[in-house]
Amino acid sequence: MIKNEIKKRIKEAGYSLKWIAQQKLNIHHTELSNICAGRRKPKTETIRSLSRFLRCKMTDLYEERS
Repeated sequence: MIKNEIKKRIKEAGYSLKWIAQQKLNIHHTELSNICAGRRKPKTETIRSLSRFLRCKMTDLYEERS
């Protein structure tokens, strides 16, 4: 099982989901919320942009759990 760490990483960086979605990812904040909740799979470019902004690896945004 893969656990989504996106929301945690955004909060740790001191940003809101809404601000990141609108200002950095150019997507609606509900889309980012759905990605964080696991209801929607993100596009690779969205994860790439987010990892660049948060200065982490794309793989850091997900944690594998057994």
